[in-house]
Amino acid sequence: MKRNILSLLIILFTSCTAFSQFSIKDTTWNDNSVDSSLTTAIDWKTERGKLLLQTGENENLARNKFAYIVYKSRILPPDTGARNALKLIDGKFFSPSYVQILSLNAGPGGEGTYIVIDLQAVRAVNRVRIWQLGFYPGGPTNIPTNLRVRAYTIYGGLDTLSMEKLVQVPENTLGVTDDYFERVVEIRFLKITIDVIDQVQSTVISEIEVFGKGYLPEGYFTSNVKDAGQPVNWYKINWKAEQPEGTQISFKMRTGNTPKPDSTWSDWSEDSTTISGAQLPVYEPRRYMQYQVRLGTLTLLTPKIEEVEVFYDKTLIAQSTDASIEPQYSPILQENNFTYKIEIQKSANDFPIDTITIFTPTPTQLLGVKLNGNPITYSSIIYSNKIIIIPQNPITTTSTFEALLRCTPFLGVNRFVSYLHSKQSADNPQRVDTKKSGGIESWSVLTTGVPPRLIIDFKAEPNPFTPNGDGLNDKTSLTFFLANIAEPKNLVGGELRKLRIHVYDLQGRLIREIYNSESGAAAFIAQNSFEWDGKDQKGKMVKPGPYIVQVIVEADTKTEQVAKIVTVVY
Repeated sequence: MKRNILSLLIILFTSCTAFSQFSIKDTTWNDNSVDSSLTTAIDWKTERGKLLLQTGENENLARNKFAYIVYKSRILPPDTGARNALKLIDGKFFSPSYVQILSLNAGPGGEGTYIVIDLQAVRAVNRVRIWQLGFYPGGPTNIPTNLRVRAYTIYGGLDTLSMEKLVQVPENTLGVTDDYFERVVEIRFLKITIDVIDQVQSTVISEIEVFGKGYLPEGYFTSNVKDAGQPVNWYKINWKAEQPEGTQISFKMRTGNTPKPDSTWSDWSEDSTTISGAQLPVYEPRRYMQYQVRLGTLTLLTPKIEEVEVFYDKTLIAQSTDASIEPQYSPILQENNFTYKIEIQKSANDFPIDTITIFTPTPTQLLGVKLNGNPITYSSIIYSNKIIIIPQNPITTTSTFEALLRCTPFLGVNRFVSYLHSKQSADNPQRVDTKKSGGIESWSVLTTGVPPRLIIDFKAEPNPFTPNGDGLNDKTSLTFFLANIAEPKNLVGGELRKLRIHVYDLQGRLIREIYNSESGAAAFIAQNSFEWDGKDQKGKMVKPGPYIVQVIVEADTKTEQVAKIVTVVY
């Protein structure tokens, strides 16, 4: 039986017993404190005791940013094949990574053709290098230069409309140009205009490099492996830093039980945190840990990390856990019952388990709870994305916990992540562990089959509805599933589509736009549903009568829509 909700809230929000914590702190960094294989563009030597971005004197600021080419005197297809400007900033100096501008004999002249590079941030630039096809770093210098840029001009600016001339070369004889500006300029966009095209030979460029004096736009520091001395329940990560406006700091973490990361280690935490003091989702308990910090800037300044401290608890909530769900395969968009099982290994010193939280990828019903095969008394709170379960008696011994769930899986991989909570460790729940097979965690439901449509099971309830303010049936809930037919190519349904929900009168006039944005695969049911309150776009109550509610989703090859008649009465 379920206890009443008041008892549940008392359990959740009462004060908890204090518990001791330990931490690992970094305040200085050197070559021995870094995982060099996973660290790039970070400087810990210039300012002692601080992590900051490296400067860009020897780093190509244009690499893998964005570029396009405009052909001035010739009608050509858009950037395809040998006309794809992105090949100029991919770090590859060999064929087929090049751009070709045809000679005069091949048709109307291409003088005035220009290439624009977006550095995607304001950078302090003082040097540009252009490579002809055949030349490459450390390669021969005696190859013919007949494919060179004959004459060119370099412009720069904060936008593409107001650019200043930085360099003009009226006659070039080199296969690799290397132009230093008279001064360092702060620009985001760079334009290179091809001023002269040869009569016979095409101009072929394999790479363009841009260098500067400021900080690099992004860098990653990965710590060496930290040892807590025993398996622990990792808590939160704190840091102290200088962070000028326009700069970014974010952290990830991973854990394991071996001194060197291997296949038994967890992946890097799915979500990085930008908030000092946040708890990172990693598997627990684990003895070893690594953290990774990303520094970024959209300005000429850099963030500077001064201290990193990771907290943990030696007293555990469970010695080990293993979560799984059955059945693990289920037809997509078909309601089904599932058994969520957690094998819990406890010791006498562990904190008691007061609460279990199961995060649900789709709104889920809780049908019952068992402990060691027997139904137990519990309380619960159910949200659209999680279920909180509070057993009547805390779990203090090795046990098998089971939750009977009912839901409609709609993703390719539906992950049911769970946590164990104890009032004696209220701020630090312990993430439940799970085994992997073929890269898929055992707490995941994999869907089979392909949804016949993008919009599934569209309903409007209640219908009719009475928006008269009496508190009864004042709104109608619009519920449906938005499928992702492209899955399981994308495991978590990350593809976005344009989704719109409109209300029309019977003459086809738009009355209300309820939603107009992008969405991935989702279950818009229960607390995730949309609502119409009977008001028009100006906030006025509509007249009684029938209205058309239409859901429209734009896919790659077609636009799909469904509609229902919804009646307003008073």
